[in-house]
Amino acid sequence: MTNYVLTSDIYKGYKHAGPKAKADINQFLGEVGYQILDLDLPIKRIQKLGYRIFKLPHLFKNKDADKIIFQYPMYTVFLTKAIIKEVRRQTNAKLIFVIHDYEAIRKYKGDQKFFKDEVAIFNAADCLIVHSQAMKDKMRQNGVTTPMVILGAFDYYNPQKLVENHEYHRSICFAGNLEKSSFLTKLKLQHSHAYLFGMDPAPQYPANISYEGLYQAEELPKYLKGDFGLVWDGTSLNGNGGIYADYQHYNAPHKTSLYLSSGMPVIVWNQAAISKFVLDEHVGIAVENLENLDETLQNISADEYFELQANAQKLAEKLRHGMMIKNAIHQAEEIIDQNGVKTK
Repeated sequence: MTNYVLTSDIYKGYKHAGPKAKADINQFLGEVGYQILDLDLPIKRIQKLGYRIFKLPHLFKNKDADKIIFQYPMYTVFLTKAIIKEVRRQTNAKLIFVIHDYEAIRKYKGDQKFFKDEVAIFNAADCLIVHSQAMKDKMRQNGVTTPMVILGAFDYYNPQKLVENHEYHRSICFAGNLEKSSFLTKLKLQHSHAYLFGMDPAPQYPANISYEGLYQAEELPKYLKGDFGLVWDGTSLNGNGGIYADYQHYNAPHKTSLYLSSGMPVIVWNQAAISKFVLDEHVGIAVENLENLDETLQNISADEYFELQANAQKLAEKLRHGMMIKNAIHQAEEIIDQNGVKTK
């Protein structure tokens, strides 16, 4: 029997990290024998209907599938439901969803129709791999009954050399969409320095903050510099401000894995879901806000920093080899073996 990964990404080819999480799972699972079914799903309504009628019925035809890993979301509710229907109709495979984003509390927050559709989609799977305990609890609260496994953090294929600092300079690095990270324009640093990477930088940043450029996701780790990687979202220095800031309560940001796979400790918001993973693994610190970031960095001794760095470098080896997703799928299989495969 064969194992498959179903994936589709509308951001393929973009010069940011959007497609990388899915591409890395394809790579890590491909290394252990999974076949990748990279679906080129249409966007226009009439084309979706044609895909449903003419292509989907052949997707699993004569495929003796044991496990099917569905990388969610695929950005079309209609075809997502249709794919699940074909999986159930043509195979007896274990259907495991890897949740990259919980869209009902992010992109489609407040959209009741989408909310109900997404719950129905999740409840059609045999097991869900979710980011955090907080995300699992939120899904349960919203009506998702499917068993769930907690990923903790995303893996990150990273062939570049580890960032290894031999001196502690009390500096930070931030990589991401700078347009939606306006908190950076309010950051005040007197004794520290921040290095920024990403698209759409502000015209000007305060003193001791420098823009270092935009790089492809695969190349970016080669250019990272700084002692800590900053994981923050929204418009405010206190962690609040906007949908994306609120989403931090539930998700495992992919930039966390960028930094950690590079051997770089992280700074996270103490109310973010990822803070539990960071503190449990001793690979960074969790702070209430960034208003006193200078003082926070000054209060970390060199010995404390190098201990965090050593832990981050150990974790980097796991993330670089896909150990998080492989372990999560193993847990999901054990759950499905106990509960059985859904038939519809």
